[in-house]
Amino acid sequence: MKKFLPLACIVGVSIWGCGPDKTKDTETPYLNQDLFQFNVVEDASFTSKLPALQSFVLGVSNNNWIMFAGRTNGFHSFPPLESTNFPSKKANDSIFVYVTGTDSVYSMAIPTYSGDTGNVFLSTNVAHTEQGDSLFACGGYGIAQAGDSAATKTYSYFMAMNMPQAIAAVKKNNPAAFKAAIAWGNSPLVQSTGGELYRMPNGNFYMCVGHNFSGMYTDTINQRQQYINQVNVFSVSSAANNTLTITSQGTITDGLPNETTQFHRRDLVVAPAVQANGTDIGISIYGGVFTYTAGAPFNGSGTPFSQPIYINPNGTAPNYTLDPSHQYANVYSAAFLCMYNSKSQCMSTSIFGGLCLDSADFYNNVSWTKNITTARRSYANSGDVTTYQTYTNSAVLPEFMGSESIFIPASGIPFYNKAYGIVDYAALPMETIVGYIYGGIVSSNANGDKTWPSPKVYKVTLQKLLSTEAK
Repeated sequence: MKKFLPLACIVGVSIWGCGPDKTKDTETPYLNQDLFQFNVVEDASFTSKLPALQSFVLGVSNNNWIMFAGRTNGFHSFPPLESTNFPSKKANDSIFVYVTGTDSVYSMAIPTYSGDTGNVFLSTNVAHTEQGDSLFACGGYGIAQAGDSAATKTYSYFMAMNMPQAIAAVKKNNPAAFKAAIAWGNSPLVQSTGGELYRMPNGNFYMCVGHNFSGMYTDTINQRQQYINQVNVFSVSSAANNTLTITSQGTITDGLPNETTQFHRRDLVVAPAVQANGTDIGISIYGGVFTYTAGAPFNGSGTPFSQPIYINPNGTAPNYTLDPSHQYANVYSAAFLCMYNSKSQCMSTSIFGGLCLDSADFYNNVSWTKNITTARRSYANSGDVTTYQTYTNSAVLPEFMGSESIFIPASGIPFYNKAYGIVDYAALPMETIVGYIYGGIVSSNANGDKTWPSPKVYKVTLQKLLSTEAK
């Protein structure tokens, strides 16, 4: 594993930690402020009736999970193994609700919509975020019309779902009530797949990077393979007949061409982050593919991006910072957990599995990983100057898993900012269950010789370590 600057943080046998050594007495163990490890095991208490999904949408309302879109197969293959990379027969054609209290699963067929609106539920890699009772989702790559044999379109729809109403409708198998629980908008600002969506405290939505396919995934015609190359900022307002109006509020980008822009990314982890003042919320854009390669298909065949981009919605132009240091592991979309420690002023993003481990040749040598790595920014000594580093968990995942899966925080866990799912690390006990990983792609080995979608739920336990335990 490559080591990352700065080197001012404590180095342990199992993981790296931030924060100064507060004692000179090496015989007396003390709680290091940011030294921890995860243990991930399958939780058999969850029902075996959960659907096997990857690249799907999941929203949580009380003890209910609502799930739709995504795929029911493993990692997309290439001809001649499949005639198309995203065959329509492998699209998830149901809407599911799982109730954790009763361990029961409900399902409902996708309601009939006029036009192509309903096909959004058959698409994959739909960007989504939730706040309170609302689940927002947009974009996604899916069939252009019913009966197509291939996925050929990136959608420009935006939906705002009232989760309690939609969940009740699925439980009663009431398509009309389900449709009434969703308001729709339409805009090229959300026409993206492989990117991620957040709503910032200023009320604006941020559609972060991604790709706009208007043809086959393997299409080499440049006009049909357009990376977003920016963060689209927009507001959403209600209009008549359960419709929404989407209005641009600007863009965030470096303005550089495909060959050199750092925003030429998709299929990545995009996470909320507490900013240096300990209050404001920003966005961290990690990893992602692909860097530009001359003469290669426009889809991209270069190496992954390795420099995180930090979006500051409250800053002045250009409203972003490119980290000068590098991330080489866990660069693909995967389950992640965000934690902030106000005592040490450290912001951590832990990524569970997925793809890429120290590989500079991602396209020709896709490496599936069992590793859990934590990316961290320390604000203690440098204010808003980025000090990115990464460390690797001592225990690995039980499978080559995590890619396109979702992390669900445990009930009762203390949050530093609940609206953005950022856990209060200082308030965590010495050892506790912090959440669960569900769904995603599982690989038979690091080479991805055989892959499949996972119906399993894995329990994630965090243990804080003493200084002596890291020796």
